[in-house]
Amino acid sequence: MHRDRVGDGAALGDELAVSAAFATADARDLRDVLRGTVAAVGARPDRVLSFLARAPAVIREHEVASCEVAQAVAGRLGMPASVTDALGQVFERWDGRGHPGRCGGAGLHPAVRVWQVAHVADLLSREDDVPGVAAGLQRRAGRSLDPDVARAAASAVGTLLAAETEGLAALLAAEPLPHRTVADDRIDDVLAVFGLLADLKSPAFLGHSGRVAGLASAAARLAGLPETEVVALRRAGLVHDVGRVAVSSRVWDKRGSLGDTEWEQVRLHPYYTSRALARVPALSGVAELACAHHERCDGSGYHRGLGGPAFGTAAALLAAADTYVAAGEPRAHRAAHDDAARSALLRADVAAGRLPAVAVDAVLAASGQLPVPPPVRDCALTPRELEVLELVAGGLTNAAAGRRLGISAKTVNAHLEHVYAKLAVSTRASAVVQAMQRGWLTP
Repeated sequence: MHRDRVGDGAALGDELAVSAAFATADARDLRDVLRGTVAAVGARPDRVLSFLARAPAVIREHEVASCEVAQAVAGRLGMPASVTDALGQVFERWDGRGHPGRCGGAGLHPAVRVWQVAHVADLLSREDDVPGVAAGLQRRAGRSLDPDVARAAASAVGTLLAAETEGLAALLAAEPLPHRTVADDRIDDVLAVFGLLADLKSPAFLGHSGRVAGLASAAARLAGLPETEVVALRRAGLVHDVGRVAVSSRVWDKRGSLGDTEWEQVRLHPYYTSRALARVPALSGVAELACAHHERCDGSGYHRGLGGPAFGTAAALLAAADTYVAAGEPRAHRAAHDDAARSALLRADVAAGRLPAVAVDAVLAASGQLPVPPPVRDCALTPRELEVLELVAGGLTNAAAGRRLGISAKTVNAHLEHVYAKLAVSTRASAVVQAMQRGWLTP
């Protein structure tokens, strides 16, 4: 079955499995560690030992990358320094044994100390009753968690867990005034960040959301849509694939055919897009359009099986743009298609009644008229450093990137170390995010 209208990273899947397994574990508690390990890989001794051998490095890589990417995103969203500082500490521990291991104890931001306790309590509550959650918090007090905050929460855990049912609206209403809002002229910036994070799900997706948004909005203008619809289409394109993050990377990056269960997961990613965006009332219109990018005129698409009048012009343009862009990107199960093959794919959709000719004609016309980014003039990276970063961003290992460039894996690693130093990061994911935000790395 085709995933050309979809895609994802097994390595990231491993990282997430490890992190999920140890989300509530105290690394200094052998019982917690073994419980988390068995939950992740089962009880076979060989798998448990293999998992434990790689877990520390994988956990550190994932947690440091998460912090650095979150800080970069917060900066792009205009968050104050106190927020970005706190985001860099969420995986630290009270006893100083967390990641990246730069602080602990009273050096942790107060917001982080409270969040960590709430985070652990929430995760524990999915398996334990109130006494069990309270005991779990008490056990971690003074080790992974601030002892004062953990003990206070443990003594009132029943009240705290009851408040969890009030929902997002009640949480936002409780925020002290003045509430921060996003001005209309900055909505695209915020949505672009959402799209960027979704595209980080796999190296194969890098820049996908931005390309779809650009092509869809350009096609909308050629099709004569009013500017309000052009703007809506661009915004929907930026976030159409945020639901990808709810599907395992192992599914997206599988090299062979998908099984029935895997295919059903893929078919649900537009639904997850809709659910994520619908939580923000101001994005309800964007959500409705964004989740329609796999629908088709004849009702053969997903996830709702729309067709006829319910499948409007804007949705058709987004679907055609997504198909054209995705076909030109490499996936785990196929190579990228050239322009002729992409055009033929869309023409076949027209012939079969899946997409309207007017939408396909507009997308094909716009595909040759997208603006070329201006040359980067203020890049602190050398041309070779940029080449290396582009290749590893695309999913190549150091050895594979070295073969492509005719240099050794050791030299590739040296270039990456220089990149990390210049960008003040320590992981590939955060280096890619920083370089793209500065315009040094183009999708």
